[in-house]
Amino acid sequence: MVNVSDLADDLRIGQRAAISRAITLVESRRADHRAEARELLGLLTPAVSDAGAGGAIRVGVSGVPGVGKSTFIEALGMHLIDEGHRVGVLTVDPSSVRTGGSVLGDKTRMPRLAVRPDAYIRPSPSAGTLGGVARATSQAMTVPEAAGFDVILVETVGVGQSEIPVAGMVDTFCFLTIARTGDQLQGLKKGILEIA
Repeated sequence: MVNVSDLADDLRIGQRAAISRAITLVESRRADHRAEARELLGLLTPAVSDAGAGGAIRVGVSGVPGVGKSTFIEALGMHLIDEGHRVGVLTVDPSSVRTGGSVLGDKTRMPRLAVRPDAYIRPSPSAGTLGGVARATSQAMTVPEAAGFDVILVETVGVGQSEIPVAGMVDTFCFLTIARTGDQLQGLKKGILEIA
């Protein structure tokens, strides 16, 4: 049983362990955790709304597998911190359709950002959710925002043309692609390129 009020208080003062515990709670599928997560998000939403006009800036980063999403996020995150921002990063890694397991490796591609005190990086499994994000990614963004992170970066799993749910969760959407792939007709097609 989680003391939701204490967890919310710990989040508001920016305790890193509280951020991790809260995201784990929000992502859990257990019925008792779902109820506690709803209560927590209810307590955090007013704090996020009062944090300023519009709260944190939310940026989604998507692209094909291996294009450099993690490398891009590390460079962007380092720049934002140098400009005085606090950066929360939520990465989503694919889960195995055979075992259900997931190699949560994106954080290892951000070694400089991972050690910065004004950065928080949380990898999460997609857990079978399609569309490039996890089931609770949208709700999980509220957690680092409530802890004082003013820019939230969301990295999707490697995606194709139609995985666009992250675009509806963020203020700005970046699609990274590899040069010289496809032809002119490919560039005219709708889907993920249409919203990038």
